[in-house]
Amino acid sequence: MTSIGVGLRLPLHWQRAAWCAGVWTAGCIVDLEADPAVADLFVTTIGDTATATGRTHREMAIVSLHPFGLPITEPLPADCADVTLAVRQQPDAYLFEPPTGELPALTWGGSTLTQREVLDIARARAADWGVAAGGRLLVTDGIDLLDGWLAALAVPLVADASVVLAAGVADIDRIVTQEHVTARPRPS
Repeated sequence: MTSIGVGLRLPLHWQRAAWCAGVWTAGCIVDLEADPAVADLFVTTIGDTATATGRTHREMAIVSLHPFGLPITEPLPADCADVTLAVRQQPDAYLFEPPTGELPALTWGGSTLTQREVLDIARARAADWGVAAGGRLLVTDGIDLLDGWLAALAVPLVADASVVLAAGVADIDRIVTQEHVTARPRPS
């Protein structure tokens, strides 16, 4: 079985976790290095639609970053679709065969990792970063790309913890206190 590669270029935002969960549950591959011109599906934001240039087929999925998941209000370039409304129409239940740990899950650094390997790396990151069950992991700008994607979903999932995504925040100390942060990723 050939898995579909889904190129994801999303900022540090809750949409990262949502898209990773959806892609992996569907048995597809998150491709962090995807070429938007040839990806099976490429998902990005309205601020990144310049990547649509040169596409010869398939629509590009544009994700709204509105805090409440509202649709995009700006005009979209040709062959770009706001997926907000399409996603809302889907049930909150997965009605198909669940994926196995042997399915490919993530392409990074020229290698494709299985779902099991992604979770193993996430467990190692959780241990290295001190993420404990019930803990709160703070992820800020400047984190390594792979670690940023793992921290959005896989690390909190394997550690039974939650994540606080804080992009563009100047007062990190306030966020640490306010959000009861217990762990932060170590620099790579």
